[in-house]
Amino acid sequence: MSTSLLVMGCGELGLRVASRFVASGGVAVGLTRTDLRHKELLAHGVTARVSSEEVPSDHDALLISVAGHAAQKGVLARLREGQAPRRSVLISSTGYYGWTSGLVFEDTPAAPDGHALALAAVEAEFRDWSGAGGVVLRLAGLYRLGRGPMSALQKSKSPPLGPPEKTLALVHYDDAATAVLAALSAPAPEATYLVVTPPCPTRRDFYHAACVLLDLPTPAFDQDTGRSPTTFDTSRLRRDLLPIARHSRWQEALLHE
Repeated sequence: MSTSLLVMGCGELGLRVASRFVASGGVAVGLTRTDLRHKELLAHGVTARVSSEEVPSDHDALLISVAGHAAQKGVLARLREGQAPRRSVLISSTGYYGWTSGLVFEDTPAAPDGHALALAAVEAEFRDWSGAGGVVLRLAGLYRLGRGPMSALQKSKSPPLGPPEKTLALVHYDDAATAVLAALSAPAPEATYLVVTPPCPTRRDFYHAACVLLDLPTPAFDQDTGRSPTTFDTSRLRRDLLPIARHSRWQEALLHE
């Protein structure tokens, strides 16, 4: 098991992982773009540094939790100057699949669109650097009370445009952190996992319910395309990383402050 962890991008998810890593007896260093969250990291026993500093090399596990494929490419460019640790985890996204109707597995190809192909390119670069110790976690949309699609709707007062029958993939921050920690410690994990907690709602299901709760007008959607929603196969996730999700009902994402 790893005893020292470097978290590159120690934000909402990274802090959860780092603080739980420290609570279990490990040592964690969190890199952030600015020092705005450093007081919070230090309060959880996490050593805080800004990402512009030299990347520490004395760690045996690494979490790349930087948002955006362009930023991740920048992180990987810096990491290539050194050797990969025993275990490295990259936070990717279910956006890798675009809108793939029907059942999706880890081995389902990337969608043929710019965003998905950019994610696939970063994943390939990560695997090339990390070798057998690398694990890619394709996360669904993260949420918690006060953050996620419900919070965004409160601010915008209308849902983002899109087809109503498209799946809104979701996972709670706490369950995502549990999966990350398991990927960091598992003796022989798979190379890729889907981190989603099905059943997931369609955009129609979620935003109709959300607008009722927030007393907003009935949501408007793009025209129904007639395509089937996406269903995610999470058997590998449940077997290895998250046997039981603490937040398994998508309706939890409707809670608001």
